[in-house]
Amino acid sequence: MKSGHSVTSAKVDLKISNNATWQDAFQFGEPDDPTWTLEGQMFELDVQRNPYDASPLLSLSSAENEIIIADTVQRVIYMNVDAQAIQESLAPGTYVYDLVMIAGNDPAPPAVRVALMHGTLQVVQGVTYPPV
Repeated sequence: MKSGHSVTSAKVDLKISNNATWQDAFQFGEPDDPTWTLEGQMFELDVQRNPYDASPLLSLSSAENEIIIADTVQRVIYMNVDAQAIQESLAPGTYVYDLVMIAGNDPAPPAVRVALMHGTLQVVQGVTYPPV
C-alpha cells in the first residue's frame, strides 16, 4: 500500500505531551556515512489535522530555532518547542506532520526540498499542566 509520501521520507509516528518542551532527537542516514552532512541545510515541519488542510495549526522551522541542528556531520536534529507553543496550537488529539529539509539555507524557490519524515503526531494531556 502506498503512503502518498516520497521514498526519501520515513514514516515515524510521534507522541508528545502538552505540558513539557518537545525535545525529540532524530538522526538521518547511517552514522558512518561521510557522503553527506547537514551543513547549510534548513528544516520545516508543519502539523495539521489532515494532509488536505489549507493552513497548518503549528509551523516549526530551523530559522526560528524550533528545529535545532545538533550535529551536522552525524546528521542529528532535535525539536525545541516549548509547552506554551504546543498548548496554544494543538489540543490533545492526533494530527499529521511532515519534516522537510531545504538545501542551501534559502527557502525561496527553486530551493531543493527533501521530505525526510512524515506520520502522526499525538498530543496527550499532561498531568502537571503549566498555565499558558
